[in-house]
Amino acid sequence: MSGHYTIPTRIRLTEAQRDQLYWLLRERSIELDDFMTELVNDYLAGQPLPPAPALVDRQATIREQLRLRRNQLRMLRAQLHDPHNPPPDWLRAMVAELEDEITRLEVELRREE
Repeated sequence: MSGHYTIPTRIRLTEAQRDQLYWLLRERSIELDDFMTELVNDYLAGQPLPPAPALVDRQATIREQLRLRRNQLRMLRAQLHDPHNPPPDWLRAMVAELEDEITRLEVELRREE
């Protein structure tokens, strides 16, 4: 069933409703999951479609990511140059990764413009 999804769920029924459901399944020679799929498909066919997702402004998203990364870098650089506490290796690596990420985002932003 390519392109289909399974959604686990519970159905709360009274004992009489459960008996009626099992009887109906036997009468129609259908499994519960197939019956539930049919019911949901029929119900959704009569419902409106959800609105299309809003278009994403990629430039604004990249600018926001750049702003956040630059703020992080600014805070971490202060720790790199503390004369009383030499920075650990992981901090140097984190700063280098942030610098690389900022460079990548700047290149991406220029491509988008």
